[in-house]
Amino acid sequence: MGSLKGKRILIIGGTGFVGMYLAKRLSEVPCRVCIFGRSIDNAKKAEFAKKIEFIEGDIADYKAIEGSVKNKDAIINLAAVVQDYAEFDPYLDLEVNCKGQLNVLEARKKINSKAKYIFIGSRTQFGRVNEKDLPVSEDLCQRPISLYGMHKHTAENYCMLYKRAFNLKSLILRFPQVYGPSLTGKNAHSIVDRFIRKALKNEEFHVNGYGKGIKDLIYVGDVVDLVVKILDSKTEEGIFNVGSGEKIKLAEIAKKIVRLCKSGSYKPVPFPKELVNFELGNFYFDISKAKKSFNWSPKTKIDEGLKKTIEFYRRHG
Repeated sequence: MGSLKGKRILIIGGTGFVGMYLAKRLSEVPCRVCIFGRSIDNAKKAEFAKKIEFIEGDIADYKAIEGSVKNKDAIINLAAVVQDYAEFDPYLDLEVNCKGQLNVLEARKKINSKAKYIFIGSRTQFGRVNEKDLPVSEDLCQRPISLYGMHKHTAENYCMLYKRAFNLKSLILRFPQVYGPSLTGKNAHSIVDRFIRKALKNEEFHVNGYGKGIKDLIYVGDVVDLVVKILDSKTEEGIFNVGSGEKIKLAEIAKKIVRLCKSGSYKPVPFPKELVNFELGNFYFDISKAKKSFNWSPKTKIDEGLKKTIEFYRRHG
């Protein structure tokens, strides 16, 4: 980590679940960390917040982005909008994922082209995949079936375009669902998070698709380990799938949570009609490229990650 000490690192969307973990870890290196986000008040209450610079702004505002990327050694774009499909705002999603990405790329091109850039993509970019294509490699054709997946796919293509046109290099990491305790106490918006909160209240929770779907879940600490290794490396471009290296059925996750919580129950149910068209089916990543490139491997097994998450929410509610 010697090469990272004192580096100026901007985390766009840094007030979110993964961003806060990353900011905490980098502040311990120590790096000069700056978080850019639309709502920073809750993040500023974190115990390590005094070590962090905060900029309140919108990624869709070019001037705000231009000012934030100046003099940074590295930029990580974690900006995303987590929305319920029942109240989905497609234009907000477009603003954050597409216009926001263009703003960052334009600002880099004009005033800070040398900064290392990491864009966080999503498993949703691939849509539904065939069983023969599992585990999913980096070069599998993407066929998103949601606007979020479509916009992430488009944002990734913007990176490719700016590389061809302006030699602007980008690193792209595609995440599956990330879980773990939330440093800000807010809902982490993961399946695991929702199930645990219900179980700890001794409530019943529903497992869609009768729990038969195969998932790829990765603990937040393992994601942060990889991002830090990439920042500390000489690698400046490339596309990498990120995952746990393991597959697990949703019903098995639910069963483990009830057992570890010693409370609650789950009920296997069919997919709600409003979600059927967005169901992604079985999915897990081939992570061999990331493992080989950065000497990285996920360390947290599912039972250990669930225990850590459950104990956190027992203490913090």
